Formats: sequence, C-alpha cells, structure tokens
Amino acid sequence: MSEKDVIEQHEEGEKVYSDDRLDISTLKYFYQASPLAGRKKDSIPKFLRSLRVLENFTDYELRVFASFIHERKYKNEEVVFREGESGYGFYLIYSGNLEIYTQKSRVKEGVAETYQQFVANLGKAEYLGELALLEQQNKRNATAISKGNTTLLAIYKPDIEEMIDRHPVIGAKFLQAISLIVAMRFISVTEELRHLKEKCQNLEIKLDESTD
Repeated sequence: MSEKDVIEQHEEGEKVYSDDRLDISTLKYFYQASPLAGRKKDSIPKFLRSLRVLENFTDYELRVFASFIHERKYKNEEVVFREGESGYGFYLIYSGNLEIYTQKSRVKEGVAETYQQFVANLGKAEYLGELALLEQQNKRNATAISKGNTTLLAIYKPDIEEMIDRHPVIGAKFLQAISLIVAMRFISVTEELRHLKEKCQNLEIKLDESTD
C-alpha cells in the first residue's frame, strides 16, 4: 500500500488506517522492553529502545510513541514511495532492506532517455523520509524499493498531529529528534561537498602543472 493510499484512507475515515497501528498492552510492552526478556531480542519495544534517535525517550514515552506507529510489510521489489510523489511519512527499517534510487537523464546514441541511478542500500535500524514530517508540501526526492521481505515502522503526518494534541511533550520530543536527523544529514552533505571541492582543487593544480 502506497503512502498516498494510506493518507486517502485516513481522510476518508476508513478503519483500516488505524488497524495496523501497533497494539501492545502496557504490561506486554514493558516485558518485551526489559533487559531480562532474553527471548524477545527482536521485539519492537527493544528495537525502539536501541535507536539512537529515540535515546532521550523514557520507557513510558516510548510506549506511548509506539501506539502511533504503523507496521508495514513489503514484498521483494515493492515500491514504498516514488520520487516526485508527495511525502507523508517517516520510516524506520525494522527488518529487511531498502534500495534508494533517483531518476537521471542522459543522451545515449543520440536519444534522450531517463534511468534510475542507485544511491544507497538501507538496512535494519536505519530511517528515511523525515522531511515529510517537517515540510508542508514535501515531494520525495528519491524512490525507495524493498529488497526481499521488508518490515517498516511508519508514522504519518496525521499521527504526529494527533500525538501533539494528546501528548504534546512526547510529540515535541519526537519533532526535536527529527530536526536532529535533518541537521546531521545536512552536516554530512556539507562534509561531502567539502571533500569534493578539495578533489576538484587538487585536479586543477595537477592540470596546471601538466601544462607548464
């Protein structure tokens, strides 16, 4: 099910939108999150506790946060979202992998064509789609495709709005975490640009030396 379908169901008030939210009782949640629950190494509560982006959440806040999350399962080669589509959700990879592609243009044998350029492979505990929660009219800047059976934990804009309304402190902490992710990505891109600039400068120096 695409992001667009999910949001359309929410706007139409269809029950299926909320049916796939995590339904973990308080007792079960804290049992699965406990360090003593050795058999539950792959439980969702333990998974959430292991994420650096949520490290400032208390156990209670994580339990509340988990109640707003949707569990989405994708088959091999299934598209999660496409480049250019409106963005609505933030995704945590619970299991499996996603491949990220961007659309490029080129001229091949005198004919203009478009193709999908591979960007990255994302695995368990990685995340994507954070800008969709911060921008009013976000457009996806890449396409995400599942590789093998993949399970994602998703939270959408309507969930954030409801969380802020019902649990403002938890909502604010999550938005702060999202802002930190954006800042970290910006720093990473800035560092990459700095390295590219240095490489270009070194190439220019070598070219100048070879022409002298």
